[in-house]
Amino acid sequence: MTANSRLTAQLPVAGKLPAMSDQGCPECGAANFIQIDLTLADGTEVTFCSCHRCENRWWNKGGKALKLDAVLKLARKAK
Repeated sequence: MTANSRLTAQLPVAGKLPAMSDQGCPECGAANFIQIDLTLADGTEVTFCSCHRCENRWWNKGGKALKLDAVLKLARKAK
């Protein structure tokens, strides 16, 4: 990421990403997916997830699903 990046990744020690043990991919149900916690430009904390099996990608905020449009709106810096 560059200095002008709007997203800041918060990675755990040694690059290991936490797994959501009680949830799976909403598309295929696989438990094998990455989860990356991010802080958006407006300070909103969200989680980006990507499934290794079906390549589905999704976003969560406070445990609730977010559509990509909502994430992009939150990521915009106010002018």
